[in-house]
Amino acid sequence: MTTRTPAGNSTYKKLAVQWLNEVQFFNQTFVQAESFVLRNRQLLIAAKR
Repeated sequence: MTTRTPAGNSTYKKLAVQWLNEVQFFNQTFVQAESFVLRNRQLLIAAKR
């Protein structure tokens, strides 16, 4: 068995991937919330007619 030693900048790569995942999750959540608000607004406008 050979033991692998991590590269010098492996933590930076992990942090970058983690940051990208968080940003993508935030954007996805934000878009879902925005579409939910828009859908509710359209339903309210339709109900008032």
